[in-house]
Amino acid sequence: MPAELNWDVIVIGAGVSGCMAAVAAARNGAKTLLVDREGSLGGTMTNSLVGPMMTFHSFTDQVIRGQAQEVVDRLMAMKASPGHIIDSTGYVATVTPFDHEALKLVLQRMVLESGARVLLHTLVEDVSMVGGTINSISIINKNGRSALTAKLFIDCSGDADIASRAGAPCELGRPGDGLVQPATLMFKLTDVDLPVLKAYLADHPELARLGEAGSDIYRHQDLIAVCAFDDLLHDWITEHPLNLHREHVLVFSTDHPDDVIVNMTRVQNMHPLDGWDLTRAELEAREQAYSIFEFLKMHIPGFAQARMINSSNRIGIRESRRIVGEYVLTEQDILDNRRFEDAIARSAYPIDIHAPDASDGHLNIFLAKDAFYEIPYRCLLPQKVDNLLVAGRSISVTYEASASTRVSPTCMAFGQAAGTAAAMCLQEKVLPGELDAKKLRTKLVEQKAYL
Repeated sequence: MPAELNWDVIVIGAGVSGCMAAVAAARNGAKTLLVDREGSLGGTMTNSLVGPMMTFHSFTDQVIRGQAQEVVDRLMAMKASPGHIIDSTGYVATVTPFDHEALKLVLQRMVLESGARVLLHTLVEDVSMVGGTINSISIINKNGRSALTAKLFIDCSGDADIASRAGAPCELGRPGDGLVQPATLMFKLTDVDLPVLKAYLADHPELARLGEAGSDIYRHQDLIAVCAFDDLLHDWITEHPLNLHREHVLVFSTDHPDDVIVNMTRVQNMHPLDGWDLTRAELEAREQAYSIFEFLKMHIPGFAQARMINSSNRIGIRESRRIVGEYVLTEQDILDNRRFEDAIARSAYPIDIHAPDASDGHLNIFLAKDAFYEIPYRCLLPQKVDNLLVAGRSISVTYEASASTRVSPTCMAFGQAAGTAAAMCLQEKVLPGELDAKKLRTKLVEQKAYL
């Protein structure tokens, strides 16, 4: 395939935010390239086995639609997702189970159908600047090193790699010590007897965290989320020499009735931008995963015959660099259900801070049942770099706010907004910071985004 070096828009990072950015930019007429280091699309949602998607809803309404909902609709058409179902733990209103392999294909089809091109197995090494403008990015792959140029760039790397290398101000971790939320290696089990697990929890509701539906949900909903067995897990951790700080057994149904995703490993005090520390985290988490698997088989009803069939290719990172943009969304904005004239997305996910250090506890701050908040376009605009937008978990938010904005449906909404904005900037011959946010909002509404 001949190399194409010059583009209108280059999106770096093919997680769900990057895929949505590429689709939106291409659908709106921009010659678009999507670049990623992995061999498939979806980022942590596929390569790190993160699931389910949570959440598209407040407890009274759907707050995220647009291209994110299109992804779910396509998964449902493939019988690879039941769609949005009630969260049996009550943590959020709904969760959206899905098949990870199907999501790879759905994203691939959406990106290619939009007219965007994809370049995989490619690492972005550096950026070349002319004043406050990115002129090109330096990439390396099996072809060696080369440079790609574009008029506009969208950083969906998850680590704000492009923004940081271009000189945009960034922050990392919580104020004071710079620690970030722990990393988690997800794994998938099959041959789980879900009816046995559900029946046990229906008869022992005191062992589980439950939503308003109570334990009856285990009797009438096929697929479930489970947050339970705190005392059993505590006793097992105490008895085993494993550096694991987890409070609950936390497992989620996939779209298959005998498979579950296990979200229980936790590596604290790790640095997401250090290759040696990432390696340590991978190795430590894999030991944790197998020990947790043994615990589930020995102690949890329904898991006696379970088999581990997959673990994530890359440990899941909850938190990394965040840009300091034209506006920094705060915890108070979230708790006040803040509205913005330049809002480009909504969310109802709680502030969910996994303990960065063993001395800390898990912090949850919930919104009111009917509440949601908005995220302004300015959070996608880094300072000091004129032709760059940022989407995904690296947008401009505080440490506390990032614990709410980092989840996949919201990140997909950011991606759609960033890609649409990039295409509009090219059409109107303006920079991202000069784009009329009211026009962007109008365009997003036309694209079925929920604003």
